[in-house]
Amino acid sequence: MNEKGIFCFVLLLAFFAIQTRFLAETTEASNKIEMAEELGFEAEKAIKDTLNQGLLLNLGQNETKILVNSKLVLLFVKMENANLEGIEIEFKPESKNLQFLNENSAIAVEAIDKKTIMATYYFTGGLLKNKKVYAEIKGKKAILGFEIPAGYSIKESVVG
Repeated sequence: MNEKGIFCFVLLLAFFAIQTRFLAETTEASNKIEMAEELGFEAEKAIKDTLNQGLLLNLGQNETKILVNSKLVLLFVKMENANLEGIEIEFKPESKNLQFLNENSAIAVEAIDKKTIMATYYFTGGLLKNKKVYAEIKGKKAILGFEIPAGYSIKESVVG
């Protein structure tokens, strides 16, 4: 009986260790998913806010594009340099390059009616549509990707 008790106790400890490790890995994966969602939300917010600003200031399409892409570069550098408790964000170098973003994006501004103007930001992905903004969100045991793919677009309108 004593051997059975010891065996069951060891088996229970092993099961507990496996559960604890699984829970830790699940928590890390969950944190990375939340970080990718937050990064996507922050990027969309930066684009929309800057499009809105460009429309309100009556900037041209090229000036608005440079303003949007500059804001994205600042956001990406800020996210890479953030201290995120064991989670690291690393962008591909070209993703943080203003020239790369300017060459692979476009802005279209159009009047919807007499009072409404809409601006659309497009990440074109270049002539072959094979370029993207990409970051890896790394933890101790897993890596999750974040990207703005070719064909991505977002719109913002101003009623004036």
